[in-house]
Amino acid sequence: MITFFPTPYPEGELLYSILARYHVRSGNISPKATVEELFGSRSVTAVLDLPANVDRLISNLPIGSNYTAERLIVKNTLYPFYSAFLPPERTKITLQSMKGNSGGGIHSRTGIMASTIKENRYLRVCKECSMESLKIYGEIYWKRIDQVPGIIICPKHKVLLSDSKVLVHHDNKHEFISATIDNCNLSDEYTNLTSIEEVIESEFIPKYIQLVDNVGKLLNNRYPNKPPEWFFSQYIERLKMMGLANTNGSVRQKELRGQFIEFYGESLLEIVQSPINDNDSSWLSMMVRKPRKTVHPIRHLLMIQFLGITLEELWSVENDYLPFGKAPFLCLNAGADHYLKPVVTNMTIRYDNKIKRPVGTFSCSCGFVYARSGPDSSEEYRYKVGRVKEFGQIWEAKLKELLQKDLSLREIARRLKVDVNTVKKYGQKLREGEVELSSEGQNDVINKEGFREEWLDLQKKYPEKSKTELRKDNSRTYAWLYRNDREWLNTNSPKKRQIPTVNNRVDWDKRDEEILKVVKAVVEEILNSDDKPERITISRVGKKIGKLSLLEKHLSKLPQTNEYLLQNTDSVRDFQIRRIKWAIGECERQGCDLQWWRVAKIACIRGEWKEELQEEFENICSRIF
Repeated sequence: MITFFPTPYPEGELLYSILARYHVRSGNISPKATVEELFGSRSVTAVLDLPANVDRLISNLPIGSNYTAERLIVKNTLYPFYSAFLPPERTKITLQSMKGNSGGGIHSRTGIMASTIKENRYLRVCKECSMESLKIYGEIYWKRIDQVPGIIICPKHKVLLSDSKVLVHHDNKHEFISATIDNCNLSDEYTNLTSIEEVIESEFIPKYIQLVDNVGKLLNNRYPNKPPEWFFSQYIERLKMMGLANTNGSVRQKELRGQFIEFYGESLLEIVQSPINDNDSSWLSMMVRKPRKTVHPIRHLLMIQFLGITLEELWSVENDYLPFGKAPFLCLNAGADHYLKPVVTNMTIRYDNKIKRPVGTFSCSCGFVYARSGPDSSEEYRYKVGRVKEFGQIWEAKLKELLQKDLSLREIARRLKVDVNTVKKYGQKLREGEVELSSEGQNDVINKEGFREEWLDLQKKYPEKSKTELRKDNSRTYAWLYRNDREWLNTNSPKKRQIPTVNNRVDWDKRDEEILKVVKAVVEEILNSDDKPERITISRVGKKIGKLSLLEKHLSKLPQTNEYLLQNTDSVRDFQIRRIKWAIGECERQGCDLQWWRVAKIACIRGEWKEELQEEFENICSRIF
């Protein structure tokens, strides 16, 4: 049992940092001696984000200590961040693993190991926070939010974080290293950091700050765990409301990708290690399919912010896509006694791919069926009819009643809320029905022969006309035959005309030459631009020339263009080198010292590329000077 334990500093000090401060105060020279004092074992590993063996630590705290394992895990590790979107059962197992001594599967269980978002290489600090901490407490400490991958600014001071000299995974896996003035790069030599405006385009900075604030909320609040299907359903329902998914939940992937990139900007997405590929295998596309694997919390937060959902709403309010509101709906049958009353309970929705909007079909018990496109943006839309599919017997009975009153067609149309042509059409149908009803059982054969003769005479008179055109010329005859003698009608009508097909074969050789010229011009334009470099990829070139689909699907048919693109598209390394050359030019233009850290910041070189490309930078500088 240890005799003292450092009090955690506010604003989310890491448990790793608390234990590092204990190591300093204990006077131990050996890191293993500290580990043994804290955990009763010399084999415990110093883990930054999701440590295990917390129960052992609690059992060794001084008598009277009111700390619990769960309190330390929730308040002083990254557990609340990584567990927020995990299924309840997996969250429970992860918490138990962190309390116990089986920490080997924690990172796999939370999806960190499989994620393409990689953890930071060095521990990070905010210089403003560090100076405040030195003034108040006389020492610096590691904050947990500063260590979240993708977080590059301090949520309090809104300035860029700086890498310390302390590796997240250093040589001695048992050593807890405390933050100091020396290893946190607080000397004047490191004070000239790039501003956030040079890293993220200014218009997207507020969105990045909101993202960082949401990370803080995940760390400082315990939201109830939900199954993956809950989040998937929330996202799909909101995409429906935004018109990015149809009523069946099928997402319009290309439009989603385009709007997502436009919303965040490529520089922001690069910083959070979540760029969007131009195909259906991107992480964004996978998020809006049925959940099959764990998604990194940063990407959940990106999706939530894009959809306009707050964290509180995400966990407490279940989105339900109701483009026409809730039932009952209004009956718009002007011939019924319940006109404009909410009596319609039968409504179906389909998605119209032509107009890219939902279409609702409303069926009343009176037989009146109407449809309209949605969503309803105001109350007045409830009173609109897009198209009447069926008027029903009650409406037709009302029409018959009004016709017998010898009213004008215009007045009847006004009362029934239709146009005059509709009154004419259905009035004629009613009269035809009466004729058929009166003749039933008396002159069936005579009527049939009469209608047949009329139809044949019509074809003789207009031999060039089609069946549809003849129907318009004598709708009464056609309607009778269709209802009473359809087989004869089909046999004795003009045959369907064959529309000759036109051979529009593509001259691929000619098209190859035309496309090659345009592609070369675009590539030259990208390479000679003084603006921030763009990576030369097939998809980017395709977008710029307006032929993305052609290059994606038929590049094999354009051999010259294909060969040129193979030789001139950028690998990741090629692009990084171009960005370094551009950044060097920017430094010279601004009159700044040509130092690697400054060039790397301007060129947005991060992670594993930073060390790998430093030698390339030095070679370029040696050639220049």
